[in-house]
Amino acid sequence: MGVIFGLLAAIFWGLGDFLITRLTRRIGTPHALLRIQLLSLLSWALLLFVLPNEIAPGVSIWAIALLTGICHVVGLGLVYRAFEIGTISLVSPISSGFAIVTALLALAMGERPPALALAGALLLVVGVVLAATSGGSGVEARSKLRGIPEALGSALAFGTMFWLFYFFLEPVLGFLWPLIILKVMASVAATIALRRQPSSVDVESTDGGRAPVDSSFGVWTLAAGAALADTLAWITYIQGMTTSFATVVTALASLFSVITLLLAGLFLRERLARVQWAGVIVILLGVLMVSI
Repeated sequence: MGVIFGLLAAIFWGLGDFLITRLTRRIGTPHALLRIQLLSLLSWALLLFVLPNEIAPGVSIWAIALLTGICHVVGLGLVYRAFEIGTISLVSPISSGFAIVTALLALAMGERPPALALAGALLLVVGVVLAATSGGSGVEARSKLRGIPEALGSALAFGTMFWLFYFFLEPVLGFLWPLIILKVMASVAATIALRRQPSSVDVESTDGGRAPVDSSFGVWTLAAGAALADTLAWITYIQGMTTSFATVVTALASLFSVITLLLAGLFLRERLARVQWAGVIVILLGVLMVSI
């Protein structure tokens, strides 16, 4: 069953990334972030009544929870922005490199991962270099590379977040309360970001001007779909961790970028240079090696 749950987690996270891309390109990062995080928070709050968890007191654990939430907010803001302005076929595999960061932090704590994991970390670096090599020149080249810095930053933030979550928070608080804390902080951060903007008309129109933010049923459907996919991914991933080896489930779940790549190629018609496709493949292989 762990294999099935791991594959389901990859499918849901991959689908969620694709829906986030569609949403951010319609209404911008802050609006997309707020809608998705509020809906995601609602789903976890409802689960709290079904699966009540007790909170363990202690100042230190809440300080760690705050730091984890900050990493979560930074990671979300960067990856949403990367999806909005970048080529999803590039930025999604790069952002999935958070597993490398988590592995390196575990190494710094004294863990000794196998040589395969270290080789995977090296492959990630090589893959990012290849993916950042554009096949064009001038404006076209710069356009293809947009979003890569944000994707790298999100990998760093999410890698730190997962390290704090699984090594410090989950053993004390379980998984439900930490996730609620993360979603609350993300919702608050998105609200603050929107209030700091000069107006609500922050999405560029096709003629280069400013257009009112789309709040149609289709936008909320995309947001609800992304929130639902994220929630289902977490549920299946956590369930898989309880029914099978963590390494097996993590390795399968880390393949979510493959789902995003397939959807982007099918619906967005994205095209990459051969060297960039080689970088994407190397990145995915590196993530898989680290997770095994």
